[in-house]
Amino acid sequence: MSAKKRKNRDNSNGGGGFIFGSVSFIIICAALVFAMSVFFRVSKIEVVGNGRYSASEVIESSGIKDGDNLVFLQCDRIEEKLYKKLIYISTAEVSRKLPNKVTIKISESSALAVVETDSGLWLIDKNCRLLGECTAAEAAPYINIIGLCALEPEIGETLSAQAEDAPRIKYLKAILSAVESFGVISKVDALDVSNSANAQFRYDGRFTVKLGKNEYIDNKMQILLGAVSELGSEETGIIDISEEKRAHFNPDE
Repeated sequence: MSAKKRKNRDNSNGGGGFIFGSVSFIIICAALVFAMSVFFRVSKIEVVGNGRYSASEVIESSGIKDGDNLVFLQCDRIEEKLYKKLIYISTAEVSRKLPNKVTIKISESSALAVVETDSGLWLIDKNCRLLGECTAAEAAPYINIIGLCALEPEIGETLSAQAEDAPRIKYLKAILSAVESFGVISKVDALDVSNSANAQFRYDGRFTVKLGKNEYIDNKMQILLGAVSELGSEETGIIDISEEKRAHFNPDE
């Protein structure tokens, strides 16, 4: 057999092998897709972290149903749907566990403060999400926000204001998050963000706390608590924690 004929035969066999391999790959992929669509079906839905909402409310709002294809669930969209439908949900995380389980892990928010809007008073959570209107009497237990007026409030949406107020809203979120994480919600009142370079609030009914710029808020809260613990129960005045590393106390005369 000539070299030319052997080369042609080898090329022919190689082409056939490639075609056979491609067809086999397609068949395997199709089989895998078929197996996933047939066997991995949702039959268990677990809800974790709920308190305000029942598990059935969370599941219904998620849109997930028994028999749904586990593999093809769009977790990001489900999380977004939960956040929009259930306004007291702060975060939602949907995860899958083969062969048949879905876990919905949520963290719930609560009303921390009340803010003035162009249509009245509204409650907000630590992320400045609008939770609903309230009367002056209903607003009494919550932190009163000063120096900010929200525009066109809509339930479930984040607080919005004029463009120049954006730094104040950002600062407000940082303060409310710190107040919640340090467990001092009940001690904070009259939170004034009118000056975004030096926000301040009343603390424990005895102190005016000056925060300075929107930076190192958690550290400043630790400094504040340390300073308060060293002061007498009858002392009142101004605690300036605008410097990250120390507090300055000016007693009332």
